[in-house]
Amino acid sequence: MKSLKIGIGLLITVLLFLFVPLPYYISSPGAATSIEEFLTVVGGEKDDGELMMVTISQRRATPFWLVESWVTPFTEANLSSRYLYDGESEADYDRRQQLLMDSSQQAAIQYAYELAGKEVTVDFEGIYVSAPIPGSLAANVLKPGDIITAIDGMSFATRTDFLNRVMESDAGDEVELTIERDGEERVVQTLIQPIDQSGDRVGIGIYEPLPVQEITAVPEVDVALTNVGGPSAGMMFTLEIYDQLTPGDLANGKRIAGTGTVDEEGNVGPIGGAWQKIVAAEEEGATVFFVPAGSNYEEALESRDRLDSDIKVVPVKTVEDAIRYLEEMN
Repeated sequence: MKSLKIGIGLLITVLLFLFVPLPYYISSPGAATSIEEFLTVVGGEKDDGELMMVTISQRRATPFWLVESWVTPFTEANLSSRYLYDGESEADYDRRQQLLMDSSQQAAIQYAYELAGKEVTVDFEGIYVSAPIPGSLAANVLKPGDIITAIDGMSFATRTDFLNRVMESDAGDEVELTIERDGEERVVQTLIQPIDQSGDRVGIGIYEPLPVQEITAVPEVDVALTNVGGPSAGMMFTLEIYDQLTPGDLANGKRIAGTGTVDEEGNVGPIGGAWQKIVAAEEEGATVFFVPAGSNYEEALESRDRLDSDIKVVPVKTVEDAIRYLEEMN
């Protein structure tokens, strides 16, 4: 009987070690994938060269995975609070990541078509509230899923227009927000508030304002990508769409990887995990790795040195920086 109890105790301990979720996420290098495998511009040209997006693999930690992360190269554990907003569930987080992916695809289509001189129209509907910041005044009147359509009765044409309108205000200014919630229009009031300790930057008090819009492009773009979220492939989406819309092989037969967000004006923004993504790019034989200038570039260089790789790490601030580099390289 005693040995049976010991055996059951050991079994329970093993099961707990293997399967009990902890408040951590484990991240590690994911995959580098050729974008033309899932993105097609109707009638566009697909060339020998490959423009690749790069991902990070992420999983909820168990005691086993946590211990493994301590000894596995280019792998780390972070508290779930680094990824989840206060009060946000994992399902809400997954939905937010998908919205960020959709938004990055729309910005990529819009800018690539404009850059290539092709027809694209944007039907802008408003700003999606991914979540109000806990403790902010906005948290009293806004909910996740609300769509802001006007400020003080005036609509805005783009996400940038919305941000500029907010930043023109001073902390303490009262604003009237027109919102859509559950298919109904409402009007709520809140105050503009500082969003950093200096007080120089102000905002409404919401996380990641995302554009709600419909993009119509001629020719059409078909994107068949599943189980990948976040905005960090935006720059590479833009390059691939532009490449299919224009003559010639932008990658010149080579494997070109990269990461970075993109907005509707072609600006490239920082992302998380550049130091891990370059590992996936190197493993897939990429010769060039585009990365946002600044801290992302520095961390990618450190990983390149750890890998003892000769992959070329190229910092960019705009999509056009990447295009110029490829054209000069070719």
